[in-house]
This record gives sequence, structure tokens and C-alpha cells, in this order.
Amino acid sequence: MRLDEFYRQLEIDPPPLILLYGAETYLLQQAHQRIRSAIFGTTRDDFNDHQFHGKGARAEDIIDAATTYPVFAPRKLVTVNDFHLLAAAEQDKFSVYLERPLEQTSLLLIAEKIDSRRKFFQQFKKKGVVFKFDPLADREIPDFVRREAQQRGIRIGREALDLLCSLVSNSLHEIEGELDKLMLYIGERREIGVADVEAVVSRGRSESVFALGEAIAKGDLIRALTLVRRFAAASEPPLLVLNLITGHYRLLWKIRALDSRQCAAADIARQVGRPPFIVPRLLEQARRFSRRHFMAAYALFIDTDLAMKSRGGDAGALLELMVIRLIRDK
Repeated sequence: MRLDEFYRQLEIDPPPLILLYGAETYLLQQAHQRIRSAIFGTTRDDFNDHQFHGKGARAEDIIDAATTYPVFAPRKLVTVNDFHLLAAAEQDKFSVYLERPLEQTSLLLIAEKIDSRRKFFQQFKKKGVVFKFDPLADREIPDFVRREAQQRGIRIGREALDLLCSLVSNSLHEIEGELDKLMLYIGERREIGVADVEAVVSRGRSESVFALGEAIAKGDLIRALTLVRRFAAASEPPLLVLNLITGHYRLLWKIRALDSRQCAAADIARQVGRPPFIVPRLLEQARRFSRRHFMAAYALFIDTDLAMKSRGGDAGALLELMVIRLIRDK
């Protein structure tokens, strides 16, 4: 089932078993809100809205809520947030319920990730509706921006769209924020132009990430560490900075691969979803990195991400150490 088909089904008859997971939190949150709106509309229903958190939850409590009929309403919603944190032994206790879920209940599981090899998730896929939300690829961002603008009743010109996509990261939350600011800026006008994007959308973060990539490419350690510390001074979360650097490297690697196939600059711009005027600068930077360096960098990004999230180290220091290792690996 496609997501748009799922949304249509929601309005008619919400399914009893739903699993949403993945790294793209913006799209996942949108789907979560659509489910809540389909069941509750704009009203609040304390009797039929049950919320659990995976860490420390007991399957018996969740199943008890799911098997209790709704109060003065046709349907109830039982949500388990961060389901991936629920102990595996607790997950296995849902086996009987998954075979015969209560039709008047929608059991909604939300997780960052799942282990599709486990029996629980294999059973859930057979009995329920499962959607994975991955981060959008670079080439998908322009269409996302265009759709979001249309939903707001505004148009965005091709050149303005290219410029906006070159200035923002792949974070859909960031893109939404910039579109909201642009709407306020244009007032009653119905089209966003290049001048509007130039006036509203900050170049600071985008230019700093590009400058950091350039410093790493040139092996300029002092400059690279200065830029990383500038992010910290601007109160940018280290994990966000890591994601920005990873996204920049992903873009450079694609450009390097296309360049090795002797693609023209215009064709590269089209395939990576960047305006033609910025491609020569990106090409110059990408050509300074080898395939071996890109592969080593990605392994380093994963290691740093894990260290920031699970090992309790100083995130800023981990980020600086990563930059040092990137330069030494060149």
C-alpha cells in the first residue's frame, strides 16, 4: 500500500495495526498527525487516547488498553512511542493480540528502527500496515519544496527553487521553517522569487559547511577547527553539524562519481538537484577527494554518530576529533 492510499483509507476505516518507523522524523510526524486527525478530528479525547513510551513499558498494560472498548466513541488510539526501546521479551508478548486485534482500536507503534528479522515484526507486516520513512535524496528535495509551497497556496519559480535548495540542508524541518518565513515575507503575493529567497534564507550555515569542506579538502586544520568552533559559538547542536557535514560529503561523492563519467556540469546540476551556477565550486572541491577518502569518511561519520548518541562523550570534542581525522586521512 502506498502512503497516499493509506491516507485515503484512514478517512474511511483506520486499520487496527499500524507501524511507522524510520529516520525522517518530519514525514513520520506528519503521518502520526494524520492518524490522530482521522480518529479524533480536532477534539481532545482523554478516554480513548492512550500513550505509552517503549522504555520501561509493559506489554500487558499496552494490550489491556488495546483490548478495552472505546468510551462513547467509535474508535480509540493506543500509541507506543519509541517502540524500539521496548524489551524484546515484551514485544514477543504481543503475538496473540496481533492475530486477533480489536477492530475498534488502532494500535500505533512508532520507532526509529526495527529488526525485520525478528518474528514480531514479520508477524506485524503480515497483519498490519507498515511504513518506513527514509530521509529524502537530494534529487527529491525540489519536488518536496514545490509540493509544500502548493499546499500553502503559493508558487515558487524555478530559479528561486534552485537557490533555496542550494541554501538549505536535507532537513525537512529546516525547509518548512524557511518556507514559513518566506510566506510571511511575501505577504499577499502568491509567488516566491529569487529576490525573496536571497532576502530571507540565511546563507550562513550553507556557506560555513561549504567552507569547512574546502578547508578539509585543502588540509587546512586550523581553518577547519575554527569553522567547527564557530558552529558551536552559534549554538548549533554538534549532531546537527555532523549531519550537515555528512550531507555535504554525500553531495560531493555523487558529483565526483558523475564527473568521473565525464558528465557535463549542466547534467551534474540536474542529477544532484543543485543550481548550475554552484556546480563548478562543488566540482573543484569534489576533485580533491579520492574514492578511498569518501569511504573512510563515511565510516568515520557513523562512528562519530554512535559515539555522540551512546557513549556519553563530549559531542563538541568528538566533532573536532572527527575533523582532525578527516584531514589526516587525505
